[in-house]
Amino acid sequence: MSTPSRRTSKKIYFGPPPGVTPGQRFKGHTELHAASVHRFRGQGISGTEHEGVDSIVASGGYAADRDEGNVVIYTAMGGSPDDDGHITEDQELVGRNAGLVLNEREGLPIRFVRGLNIRSGKARGGYEYAGLYLVEEHWSCRTERGHLMWQFRLVRDEGEVVPAGVAVEIDDDMTDLERATARFVTAQRRVRNTRASRKVKSIYGNICQICRIPVVVDGDGAPYSEGAHIQALGEPHRGPDVTSNILCLCPNCHVRFDNGALLITDDLKVVDGFTRELIGSLNVRYNQHRIGVDFLRQHRSRWADRSQGL
Repeated sequence: MSTPSRRTSKKIYFGPPPGVTPGQRFKGHTELHAASVHRFRGQGISGTEHEGVDSIVASGGYAADRDEGNVVIYTAMGGSPDDDGHITEDQELVGRNAGLVLNEREGLPIRFVRGLNIRSGKARGGYEYAGLYLVEEHWSCRTERGHLMWQFRLVRDEGEVVPAGVAVEIDDDMTDLERATARFVTAQRRVRNTRASRKVKSIYGNICQICRIPVVVDGDGAPYSEGAHIQALGEPHRGPDVTSNILCLCPNCHVRFDNGALLITDDLKVVDGFTRELIGSLNVRYNQHRIGVDFLRQHRSRWADRSQGL
């Protein structure tokens, strides 16, 4: 009888592993595979470009990875990392890297496994199942050696993804309109309705600064908009929640801007991130709203594959 391949996998599935709880430990890949935590025995990431990624086993293979518990900055596959975990070639959003983008867009959870006592790219202390994580965003950057690197921000799922038919989670500072339209927003991005955001949206009367097309989702005809942070909040971007770092956008332009499909130049021109064609100028009421150029530059730096020269 032949020995099973180390790359043998089970059928892809999304969700918690049966009978396994966060914090449970495993000696190695064989135990993870047997418990259906991770479908592959010899690979660190499980999934496909067209189905998404259902599990990740992190073993410190990339120097840019960061694990802060509930938030993980995960470096994409590829790039031929050297012994110190620094990539030596450009990375591409193909294969399972593209699958992670699908996770972000479709809200598919990932079973995340944390390697323990990592030395030389190996988990000397075994593995710990950390729970389900969601891909909140992705971006690209140039390393100090000039190589294009893609990264993903994984956030532990604390139950914010609500199935259809169940009441959505409502933040205390949401307006009545935002409460009524919460389900129209991208699944993994909560409506941010801070005081600074409300001020910016008020300045523009809830009309998108990019497309200028009112979005009406309520019977009284009131337009709906979202406060979009230029330099994203939270790790690793650490953008401030101030009016100069916020745009008033419709949901469509917000999603495109967050994902680098729309870029804004220092002189406030809006550019298609893929074709690099000029779309138009950002609508700015200068006497009431000043846009921070440094925030625009930081946003473009997250999409180094498409923003060079802008």
